[in-house]
Amino acid sequence: MGKRRKKTRTRPAIITSQSTTPVDLLLLAGLPHPLHIRIEEFLKEHAGVYSKVIAVSSASHDGPLYRKHPVASLLRAAADFSIRRLKSRGENQPPRPRRIVLFYVPADDDQQLLSAFDFFVFPVPLRGLADFDEAGHQKRHNRVVCEQAIQKAFEVYSRELIGSLQPRIESRRSSEPLLLPPLNFHLPQRKLQQAFRELTRRTRTWENAMPDGIVPEMFAHQQLPEFLRPQERQMIFRDARDVVFPCARANELHGPPPDVRPESDLGVLQNFLRSVYRFGTHLPDGFHHDAQLEWGRHFHNMSFDCSRNGPISATASHANLYPDDYVRIGP
Repeated sequence: MGKRRKKTRTRPAIITSQSTTPVDLLLLAGLPHPLHIRIEEFLKEHAGVYSKVIAVSSASHDGPLYRKHPVASLLRAAADFSIRRLKSRGENQPPRPRRIVLFYVPADDDQQLLSAFDFFVFPVPLRGLADFDEAGHQKRHNRVVCEQAIQKAFEVYSRELIGSLQPRIESRRSSEPLLLPPLNFHLPQRKLQQAFRELTRRTRTWENAMPDGIVPEMFAHQQLPEFLRPQERQMIFRDARDVVFPCARANELHGPPPDVRPESDLGVLQNFLRSVYRFGTHLPDGFHHDAQLEWGRHFHNMSFDCSRNGPISATASHANLYPDDYVRIGP
């Protein structure tokens, strides 16, 4: 790959792969130019042919790494690839990309990066690259150290996402907390969104995704007569407002999300990716929770935060809550 001109240093460097098969989308952030291109090539070789690697460079000086432009550039490139591949997917074909992973150098301002990619990627910090060597430079400038960090981070991705989280998310069980809508599931004194942020920043473990005491409960048909069949019982989460969050059945999914163009505003692209991926794992089209109260009671002026329409009040039998926290009020 030839040298890039200085004026395009934050433009995503993209390595393509076969377009007819499912791939993993691997994002790389926080490395200086032009080393990010070499490490991108190393990651591509390490990950194998069924992968797509997109990298943007960060500043060469050791300070803030995630300014607005490179973060937006990486997000738009990831959304562009995902949207085009998802649209080109044939009927009954597996999702493309299968998974989305964000490898990044930790930094004082990495909140800017992690917030932009929210909960639709699986973030893996490149441990050690933010440390300083004896000459006073961060180790993210050292090619050998970067390659070693990539290898270790790839092991984390394989073990934690492929080996553990992906099966949990793909189970689509109502007892799986990682599937819950982060803005609209209320914990005592806060929202689930804050606990999810602790997960992506690794101050909370994936095995203990919920705060202590928040566990699914067993519900019977009599408690959820409009959802559970006679004799059926399910483990389901209830939030601090007593709203119950069962996952919609496979035959009750509402189809693909609204069509989105790759050149849409970043907020639109973020909501699209939130609606189809959770922690790097693809969700089925139309996946949602059928939020409701027990014993057939209806909502009366129940407050929800809709990703498209802002705060809304529901007086209805139930509400459909999608992974991006879009809210559709039932009858």
